[in-house]
Amino acid sequence: MAWKTLGEVFDMRAGKHISASKIFVESNTTYIYPCFGGNGVRGYVEEFNHNGEHVIIGRQGALCGNVQRANGKFYATEHAVVVTAQSSINIHWAFYMLTVMNLNQYASKSAQPGLAVGKLAELKIPIPPLEIQQKIVAILDQFDTLTQSISDGLPREIALRRRQYEYYRGQLLNFAPAA
Repeated sequence: MAWKTLGEVFDMRAGKHISASKIFVESNTTYIYPCFGGNGVRGYVEEFNHNGEHVIIGRQGALCGNVQRANGKFYATEHAVVVTAQSSINIHWAFYMLTVMNLNQYASKSAQPGLAVGKLAELKIPIPPLEIQQKIVAILDQFDTLTQSISDGLPREIALRRRQYEYYRGQLLNFAPAA
């Protein structure tokens, strides 16, 4: 497995400034595009500056280094880094990989913590083949569904725990005579 820098496998660019007066807390018929800042979605805006599947890294503030997925049309402010993957990288694998890297540890130690795109570009990661990346994504997406979804994950987990309880109850209460 090859190790490469983030700069070798991703295009990483800071978003663009937008006036706070142009960002609305809730979406409506005019302000429909999510606006990503340093700590995730800040609100909704009238225009977008990115389209497609990307990873967003918060680059400013106490939560800098947080990693989000963005799909479709959205706006990224200067406080967010938009990550675009090369064709040899599954963007969803990139999301999981960047999340587990705990990027906040690379933030400047100032009153307003921040991440420099240049510093992020130097970090090295292992690059498995695309087929392996896709298998990892399938497994982790399934775990996400099970742990995040109250309608899917929780009932399934309750059913599994119930079966486990019934099994151990049976084992504890099985007083068959020893041979």
